[in-house]
Amino acid sequence: MQLTVKELIEHNNEKRKNLTSENSEYYQNLLVYIRTNALKSERATEEVLLEMLDHLLEAQREGKSAEDVFGKTPKELAEEIIETLPKESFKSKLDFILEIGFMLFGWYLVITGIPPFISQEEQTVYLGTLLLSGFLLIGSITTLMFLVFGFLKSTAFKDKSKKNKVNWLLVILFVLFFIGGIGANVMLEPFGPSFTVSYILPFGLGCFFLLAAYLFKKSRESK
Repeated sequence: MQLTVKELIEHNNEKRKNLTSENSEYYQNLLVYIRTNALKSERATEEVLLEMLDHLLEAQREGKSAEDVFGKTPKELAEEIIETLPKESFKSKLDFILEIGFMLFGWYLVITGIPPFISQEEQTVYLGTLLLSGFLLIGSITTLMFLVFGFLKSTAFKDKSKKNKVNWLLVILFVLFFIGGIGANVMLEPFGPSFTVSYILPFGLGCFFLLAAYLFKKSRESK
């Protein structure tokens, strides 16, 4: 029976616990570098990573290190592996984009919908402002995702101190982008056609988007 992507990842997480600290660091760097190539097939990527891990564990039992097995140039090895991986299908890419989009819009609507939900006051929505806010949110999050993948890939084979600095930088960037998106929405002058919506609609719609994102995630992981 073929394992799902989620099961492949879970197997990988569990088996990595059996690696020595030295081998774990070597393999973890390979894993991060290879996984950050989002255009490649997720299933093929996880299958190759698990196969490599099994090979490393077997060699480790024979007293060999990761360098003995994979060589002293892990970055070059990772690039070679990435070249052999098939590209992700258009449908899978679309599903992933929708999953992320629904999740982000969901949290955005839930957070901005809490005040009117508590006050139970109807909200006036301006179509122009709504569309511009959505465009700014998508643009900022897309930029942030490219930065995250770029930073992770560039530091995959760096020392731990540099990785920790990058991790903190990513957290700060995420907070700034999210706060900036909400702040821009608040400061925008309302424009465009307007209509009134129930106080419960933003919060309820946000919950709906979060549920849709969860269903997309479950569907992706079950393949």
